[in-house]
Amino acid sequence: MRQISVFLIIYLKVFVLNAFSFVEDSDPLRASMLYARGKGYAIRSLEESSGVVSLSTLFGEEFKQTLKKIGLKNLSWLFWTSQCWAGWIMLNLDNSEAFIDVSRVEELMKRTLNLDEKYHYAGPHLVLGGFYGSRTKILGGSPKKARFHFKRSLEINKRKFLLTQLMFAKTYAVQTQDRDLFESLLKEVLETSLNSFPEQRLANEVAKQKAKDLLGAIDDLF
Repeated sequence: MRQISVFLIIYLKVFVLNAFSFVEDSDPLRASMLYARGKGYAIRSLEESSGVVSLSTLFGEEFKQTLKKIGLKNLSWLFWTSQCWAGWIMLNLDNSEAFIDVSRVEELMKRTLNLDEKYHYAGPHLVLGGFYGSRTKILGGSPKKARFHFKRSLEINKRKFLLTQLMFAKTYAVQTQDRDLFESLLKEVLETSLNSFPEQRLANEVAKQKAKDLLGAIDDLF
């Protein structure tokens, strides 16, 4: 059973990476569908592995209290559920359903962070940074929180996981119109050797390509 679970987690990682890396920028509608599909799959697996029932139908305090029943052994499912759900929300900010889901995804990510802030190269901090940094204050964004989580993620992963710098620039720097930070973060991505973090070579290659594209669009963003 554990081998099957590990295989499914790997499959979900590939699923999310594909949507983010190769689909989101060119076809956001298809990427949205992929994230939604991944979210449904991840939630069902989380419910089955943790014993929690109907998590997707709960809201507010009931949702928050239910998450406390999910422990460290289900950390991977919590994290990848958060990834898929947050990815879908970021592509559907004008959707009323997405607006309703914002608080639930925030609680999911906080629970993941509380269990292990270092999971997947400080992934919980990275996701929260993007989550708070991609939206205006009216829609629940928070530049202060975004900056804290990005900084903590960079500290934990020693600036080797380049998706952190990429998302820091793409979300926080753009929302706050900090052009200097935007340029410095993306130039850091481009100048960092792929040999510095071989186990995440593909993710860092993706970060480099996206950083190049973003720098090319700097005058449209600022």
